[in-house]
Amino acid sequence: MTHTTFHSQPLILLDIDGVINDLNALGGLDRDWGIDQIYSHGHTVHIPDYMGWLVRQLTDVGEVHWCTTWRDRANDEIAEHLGIEQLPVVDDGTRSRFVDWKAAAAYDLAETAIKAGRRVLWIEDFYGHLPIDEMPKGVEFVDTAVNNEMVLEVDMLPGWLLQLFNSTPVG
Repeated sequence: MTHTTFHSQPLILLDIDGVINDLNALGGLDRDWGIDQIYSHGHTVHIPDYMGWLVRQLTDVGEVHWCTTWRDRANDEIAEHLGIEQLPVVDDGTRSRFVDWKAAAAYDLAETAIKAGRRVLWIEDFYGHLPIDEMPKGVEFVDTAVNNEMVLEVDMLPGWLLQLFNSTPVG
């Protein structure tokens, strides 16, 4: 059995709202899964009961960075609830609540990973507006807003990533 080395791990950029925070559950939509409501920084966050497992899978096989308007606040109650260690945060140094800063702030990180031969995956609720022209060639995207789901589900992830889940030793 081989372990994935740090340098061969994919870089995964991970958003919270519309990815981990189930915005449809927040809006009152009944789901086929349980929803844990946690309170963080003045907001109620609706996290599917499978999300801790899913995010731990991502952190087991990849180098995960928060790429969210929550910025460092993602490392508080949300990370704790998911059962993960604090993650590095993509930040542009502003406090903008808009998402337009994310691509520029993540560009160099993604470019460095791609030049090192690593895969880069950005998981976000893009609403069909993938920032392909704003990111280095080779970045892959998962749009959780496709079909208006507004939350990350396992079947949205690319096959190559799911294969890593299945090949990572347990323990």
